[in-house]
Amino acid sequence: MCKSIDEIILQHSTRGMDILQTKYPKEHCKEAVKAFKKLKKGVIFLYTGFYVGGFAETDGPIGTYFLACTLNSLGYKSIIITDKFCKNYFKEIETLYIPLNGYNKDYYETILDEYNPICHFSIERCGKNAEGLYANMRGVDITEFTSPVDELFMLGAKTKPTFAIGDGGNELGLGNFADSVKKDLCLTPCVIKSDFPIIASVSNWGAYGFIAYLEKELLPNFDEVDEYLEFIVSLGSIDGVSRKNEKTVDGKDWDIEKNILEDLKRS
Repeated sequence: MCKSIDEIILQHSTRGMDILQTKYPKEHCKEAVKAFKKLKKGVIFLYTGFYVGGFAETDGPIGTYFLACTLNSLGYKSIIITDKFCKNYFKEIETLYIPLNGYNKDYYETILDEYNPICHFSIERCGKNAEGLYANMRGVDITEFTSPVDELFMLGAKTKPTFAIGDGGNELGLGNFADSVKKDLCLTPCVIKSDFPIIASVSNWGAYGFIAYLEKELLPNFDEVDEYLEFIVSLGSIDGVSRKNEKTVDGKDWDIEKNILEDLKRS
């Protein structure tokens, strides 16, 4: 029997997302796409980029890039919101770089007025915890290296729906699971919620799952993903688990990526 898309993106869990799934048992990705399809086409803000050792990690930008390309091909307008650590990662996609000290509220409102996004979508972006700080999965404070894009995300959330993908619980938009992340995973969670949070074993896989529910024919093949990974690694991107500048994501065997993509195409 074929696995569902939500089951596929939760395979090979090593960071407790399988535990969260038992606590919140529903098809998170499927429900998110169902809600997304009800929106009128327009601009979508995609937030990504997670700081690791002087660079952005390999998880997040890959899924964001291919989701942005998919959305553009379907008639939406993708705009990526990130910081300097993802500089030049998304050459074909319009990108707004938020400085490390952020902007004031009036400027964020100007951005929202100018682009009028139909929704906000976070993919593997570190989010603030209860202390107002950004911390990685090791509990290391990375606030000084993380642009406060949360402020734009939360301001936009007042009038437009929000979506979020994460694989650890400390990502922007996964505050819906904060109690369980703290109690069951013994980790410090992000407290900022989203309307439609999606959990996956690897955040890139969550983005692939979203694409598969939208239009399976637009899923990238493994060679395309491999080429893009090689590109961002050439710019310095680092595996968030191994902390090495290498062609891997979250410390997993890269061949697993091929299996996930193939499973999604067959689902």
